[in-house]
Order: sequence, then structure tokens, then C-alpha cells
Amino acid sequence: MLSRKLEISLLCGLSVLFISVLYYIASLSPGLEGGMDSYNHSLIAKFSWQHPGELLLDQWGKPLYNILASPFAQLGLMGEVTFNILLLVGTGWIVWATAKTLGFNFAWLGFIATITSPIWLDNTISGLTEPLNAFLLALMVYWFARRKLLHGAILAGFLPFARSEGYVIMAVVGFYLLFVLKHYKAFGFLLVGSLVMNLVGWMVEGDWLWIYNTNPYIKYQIESAAKKENICGHGTWNHYLDSLPWVMGNLRLLLFALGIGLLTLAFLRDRKNTNLALLFWLVLGSYALYFFVHSAIWYKGVMGSCGYQRVLVVISPLATLVILYALDFGLGWLRDILPRRMHHFIVVLGLLCSGWMIYEPYDTYKGKYPIDISDEQKLFVEAAEWYNQQDYDDRMKYFLYPYFNILTDIDPKDTDHFIELWSFDARYAPVGSIVIWDGHFGPNEGNVPLELLDKHQDFTRLKSFIPAKPFKTLNDYNFEIHVFERTGDAELHR
Repeated sequence: MLSRKLEISLLCGLSVLFISVLYYIASLSPGLEGGMDSYNHSLIAKFSWQHPGELLLDQWGKPLYNILASPFAQLGLMGEVTFNILLLVGTGWIVWATAKTLGFNFAWLGFIATITSPIWLDNTISGLTEPLNAFLLALMVYWFARRKLLHGAILAGFLPFARSEGYVIMAVVGFYLLFVLKHYKAFGFLLVGSLVMNLVGWMVEGDWLWIYNTNPYIKYQIESAAKKENICGHGTWNHYLDSLPWVMGNLRLLLFALGIGLLTLAFLRDRKNTNLALLFWLVLGSYALYFFVHSAIWYKGVMGSCGYQRVLVVISPLATLVILYALDFGLGWLRDILPRRMHHFIVVLGLLCSGWMIYEPYDTYKGKYPIDISDEQKLFVEAAEWYNQQDYDDRMKYFLYPYFNILTDIDPKDTDHFIELWSFDARYAPVGSIVIWDGHFGPNEGNVPLELLDKHQDFTRLKSFIPAKPFKTLNDYNFEIHVFERTGDAELHR
């Protein structure tokens, strides 16, 4: 075992190293992980200071993310990436502190396993909300481990405002408080987050059912159910299960499976052990229900699910605690059977496990960094270079590609000059307005077929951007960009 002083020194050194390396890689990367979602979150957080009433509480961007990320977003995309890097390392410290609280002898391995999680490293250089939710979830578990039940319950109640899956975690926490701990007062505090956020939303937006009526996934599900369609389609029940070797890495996956077995057996033998109950019901239970719900909604093709593996970032700290349980059990067993003079070999074995955990994501992603922009984005760079030479600042613009907002510095909430394409209606677009149609969002989320603009008597095509090497985008559409101007007004006079 390492001394506490040596542990902290090791963790501090690794923190500085990882922050420095990830920041350097990010500074070399033209692109971000997470596709257009990253850029959209960045835009919401950045412009939330200019439109606080609309954007700080935006439920697609997520209020907690909008508020906490907004200072970083003022520094640009690198600011938001820095926020996510700090969340990654901060979560490592919380997992370490939780492991120490629960009596793990090799808690430092939990820190290393957290900050080298393949799925989290893959999504750190991004503007995604998953890292914040993972950080808050880890903090919630830490407070429960410290028996700060009211703190943990209140934080659990705010999780849905970091990501909507927080409601799933709330269900597990509610079960844990009611039936395991029988702490009814703490159970009542689960409602604080929803009550506070709904009250604020009601005061700001005047909707007493703000929490429900502004939830984008509920709206999407109602609309898609009426149309009997889901843009991303659906997948198989085992979609996320099959992705675990890539999400975790082979060593972690083996240790995770071992940890589930060992933890379950230990809990069944000693159900009164509060630490084992927390690990079994709260940690493993949250992981299992979250995993099941995402598998189910992707299988059914509902709630806007596109089967993204990045959603598993949220529960990666929970997986780490289960992995650490297996490591701690195995290394502890070796410590008990080996002579004291050989205990240093146990530390060496722990370091070898750490080395493999660090190597696995490197081996997986070594050809990926620096992160480049996608072929779609490269075409939009061309479009932006052309657009920035035009004099369209005072015109109404319709498009739905957040990266283009970034490139042209168009305020997403300046509704006098910009409206997202899914709100486009050819009947009411003013003369002189500009429509920037792309093959990804135009016919899908925007529900605007290219033919509608091409055949419309009042719209004229100004410019087209077609890749030298054709490629397909969502739902097998060719990705192209076409710019139209409203030049006639026959529709307006009907």
C-alpha cells in the first residue's frame, strides 16, 4: 500500500500531466468530439449571458451545464474543452475520495482508472454535457458514502438538469432511500431540484409546468409518435452491451465483470454492511438501470435516441468503483497471503494494471488525435469563407448547422436575423432572406426537402457547395450545401 502522502503526490502529478497533455492535444485539434451537439452546447453557453432568460434555462442545453459552463464558453471552444478536462480530473479525485471513505486500500487505482476511461477520454475534447453529469453523479455517491444523505438527495434531484437521464438515477436513489436506508426525510429532499427549477422556470418564462412543457425529449417523442417516425431509427437490445469492450477496454471489462460477481456475493453474505449496500444498490443499481433504459429506448427508437455510446460517459465513474472493488479484493488477497517482505510486489502489480489501463485508450485512439473536423464541416468552412465575403448581416438567415454559427459568429437567439431551419416556413420568409440548406439537417431535423426550395417560384439558388468526392450523411442523403435567396413575393401576397 502507498502512504497517504505518497498517494496524494502521485495523484497531483498525474493531474498536472493529464491536464497538460489533454489541453495540448485539444489546442492542436481543429475539431471536437460529439458532432454538432458539441457546437450547439457551446453556442448556448456562450450566448447565455446575452440572452439569460432564454438560454440559461434552456432544457436542451441543460440549465446546470449552461450556468456552470458559461464562464468557460466566453473564452471560446477551448474554454469549454478546458471545463471538460477539469471535470474529468475532478471526477478522478472524487472517486479516490469515495474509495478512501469506503475503506479501499488501493483507492489511487480508482483515480487512474477514472481519468483513463476510454469512453471519457474519447469525449473530453468536446462541448458535451456527459462529463458534467458524470462529475455530479460521482459527487452524489461520495456524499452518500460520507452519510451526507440530504446533500446526496438534493444533488440527485438536480441531476435531470445536467442530463435528462438524471430521472433514471433519481429512481434508483429514491429506492435506496426508501427501501434500503428507510430515510424518509432524505427521500423528500429528492424533490427539491425539480421544485426549485420549475419555480425558476415559471418565474422567468411564465409557464407553471415549465419542467414538462419545455423538455425537448418529451416534445420530440410526442411529435415523432404522431408522425410514426424517428430520425435515427432504432437498434438492437445488445447494442450497448456489444460496445463495452470499446467503451471500457478489455482489462476494465474483465475487472468490471469480476467486480459485479464479487460484490454481489459479498453483499448477499453480509446485507447489513452499509458500504456493500451502497455499492450494490446505489452504484451497481444506478449503472444497471441507466444501461437498461438506454438499451431499451434505442431498441424502441424513442426519445430521440441515436444509440450514441458517449452516453456511457455518465456512468463510467460507477463502473470504476466496481472495477476498483475487484482490484482491491484481488490485491488485498495477495497482501494477506504474501510475506510482508514481498508486499512491494503488490504495488508493482497495481502499477502494471494502471499502465495497461493507460495503454488501452492510447492504443485505441492513437491515430485519432489531433481531432480533425468532419467532411461536412470542411464543406461548411468553404461556405463560411464565401458567406463572410457577402453583406448578409442585416438579412434573415435560415439554417440548422451550429458549426456554421461558430464560423460566422451568428447569434443563435438573434431572431431578427436568424431562425433555425426547423422553424422555416416558405410562406412567411421575408424577401431578401437567405436559406442555407445542407444534406444532413435540411431533409431530416429541418424537414425541408431540397426540392421545396428548388421548385419554389420565390426562391433563387445563389451558390452550391458540392464535395469533390461525394459522401452520404444521415438517412443516406448526399451531403451538399445550397444557398437560396428569397427574391420574389408572390407567396407573401396570397
